[in-house]
Amino acid sequence: MSLVEYNYENKLGETMKRMELGSWIIEVDVMKTKEFYNHYHLITEDCDCEDCANYVLACETFPHEIKALFHSLGIDPRKEGEISHYIANQDGTHVYGIFYHIVGRIIDGPENWPSNVISTEVLTPYSIEQCEADVWFTQDLALVPEGFPKPIIQVEIKMNVPWLLK
Repeated sequence: MSLVEYNYENKLGETMKRMELGSWIIEVDVMKTKEFYNHYHLITEDCDCEDCANYVLACETFPHEIKALFHSLGIDPRKEGEISHYIANQDGTHVYGIFYHIVGRIIDGPENWPSNVISTEVLTPYSIEQCEADVWFTQDLALVPEGFPKPIIQVEIKMNVPWLLK
């Protein structure tokens, strides 16, 4: 699945980027999102666990497609996110679940990821196959940092991350 995006001014006079990713069409204020992340602290300033430290270290090694997604949404992946480590894979990578907040709206697509669903068979994510990463968007928000600009949507990512800590 490919990413389709274009810039436009919405009826509120905001310069937004409209993006089509998998089942979703979202509108994102990339500049406001980026401005928030530019002034926010690293994930490891709130958490000193090995899983978060490894994730922040691994951000520099992410494949181009993942880096491009973060960039197109205005996210600095080393900051603000909620990180969950699931399992180690046989190839030495580790499965992580991560979510971030972005300034924007869901225009069309599934409203929320059902909390009781384990399989992606019910909801087709935006898949970045080269990276074995799946992406979802939701308005069911959790752990929004104080002062995060509105409107807010949450982007959730499941991906393989190399283990770099010694």
